[in-house]
Amino acid sequence: MDIFKYLEGMAVQHGPSGAEGEVSQWLKPQFEALCDEVTIDALYNVVAVKKATRKTSDGSPAPRVMIAAHQDEIALMVSDILPDGTLRMGQVGGVDPRILPAATVTVHAKPDGKEPQKLLGVIGSTPPHLLSAADRQSNYTREALFVDLGLPVGEVKALVSIGDSITLQGPATKLLNDRVASKTMDDRACIGCLLDAAERLQKMSHICDIYFVATSQEEVGSKGAMTAAYAINPDLAVALDVGHAIIPQSRPDTCLPLDAPALTYGPFIQHKLLDNMKNVAKNHAIKINTEFAASSTYTDADNIIIARTGIPTVLISLPLKYMHTTVETLDTKVLSECGRLLAHFIVDLEEGWDKELWN
Repeated sequence: MDIFKYLEGMAVQHGPSGAEGEVSQWLKPQFEALCDEVTIDALYNVVAVKKATRKTSDGSPAPRVMIAAHQDEIALMVSDILPDGTLRMGQVGGVDPRILPAATVTVHAKPDGKEPQKLLGVIGSTPPHLLSAADRQSNYTREALFVDLGLPVGEVKALVSIGDSITLQGPATKLLNDRVASKTMDDRACIGCLLDAAERLQKMSHICDIYFVATSQEEVGSKGAMTAAYAINPDLAVALDVGHAIIPQSRPDTCLPLDAPALTYGPFIQHKLLDNMKNVAKNHAIKINTEFAASSTYTDADNIIIARTGIPTVLISLPLKYMHTTVETLDTKVLSECGRLLAHFIVDLEEGWDKELWN
């Protein structure tokens, strides 16, 4: 798998929470080349099924394994058009206003009776020279920022409507030492892990029916994972999301080294399945780190594990620097190791895997 090519492609796809139509259509053929069937459901979840390649010895149904990572991105939306034609912004998901000044953005305009348009804009703010001494001591709030399209107000009103989405720009950029920086690594980079695993499984044998799911609306409460888990009704699940990697000034007990996948332990994680995943990593010489979630993990895992009557679920974290910015940074080798861990976890699942699960 050409990881950078994938990351480069995913970074330019439009897909805020609730509006994942474009990115889901882009992801569908990525999975079609590797899976038996791919569908997009009513919430834009992309569900790719890879059927078992060998039968169980007793003829029992193949275990159903759901592997989920989310495709939606944090974004903004037009909340007001000001008299000078600039735009005020609301937000979709967790957008920190401190990253916005001087950013370039795309306004996804849907003018009445016309084709949708992508309008390039910049986020402006009051220069420090024009601020009072007191104001200079405070961070910018979203209310103090605006989008400038360079158009007169009449043209703006003819093209832009309240509620149109605004996405940040941050193309995939190669750094040294196999690192890449981009927007939407959270969490489309983990969909890359799913694709990497699916590619590896082309040459491997497994008794499982695998449901790779690029979920929607995670940034606003994991709504896509909730509905997908209900529909698929898997026997077990693996969720993948990014975790905070160590940066200067970060607390070591809340962040992860960038050099390996991490497994989460805590009350929302099925502990025997976690032990299984750890053993797989050990048996295949895959380095892992661990992290602790005291209650919720704030990922798709939280809604998958409580779907229907309960689904045993584990969580793999891909370490990421500068989360929820346009320069989210990861190590591509670790992305590939997440894919390798997933593939071996699936292949190593044998009949009777669930006998001791709840003891």
